[in-house]
Amino acid sequence: MTIAAREALADCHIALQMLEDEKDNRKWRIHWAAAVALVRAVGHVLDKVDGADATVKAASRAAFKRWKTDPDCEIFRDFIEGERNNILKEYRFGPHPTEEVGIAVSVTLRHPETGEMMQVTDVLSIGESIYRPMLEGFRQGDDARDVLTDALDWWRRELDALDVTVARQR
Repeated sequence: MTIAAREALADCHIALQMLEDEKDNRKWRIHWAAAVALVRAVGHVLDKVDGADATVKAASRAAFKRWKTDPDCEIFRDFIEGERNNILKEYRFGPHPTEEVGIAVSVTLRHPETGEMMQVTDVLSIGESIYRPMLEGFRQGDDARDVLTDALDWWRRELDALDVTVARQR
């Protein structure tokens, strides 16, 4: 079964909550690095610890091969592995690096008296870590915490499927 991997996954949820609560930019970045390392650790723990059981090892190896090639598993390749590699190998972060994010907003307004339409464009600042978009690549523009949440959900589904596979093989 995937007991140890699920323990790592539970810690990922704690790391996500820390990211939701953190306002300080430097601390947020450290929490992000920890969360990304943890989310990748789920797979390593699955292989090395839970994989001490031969049935789990065989099922997880087959799953890993699928994760590396299946288009539906791009979150594994492009985020779980990709963002971990960016941080741990290059110390390069995917989310926006500053506490405030400037958002370009363009609205069409109707003059209340003349009915004339006009475009108004401005840049609004969103602060206090409310929005931390991924700057490039996988899920560019999406809030980093949303991407992390989806990765945690993906792991839960994969671990559930592995447990079913292992149970059937016993």
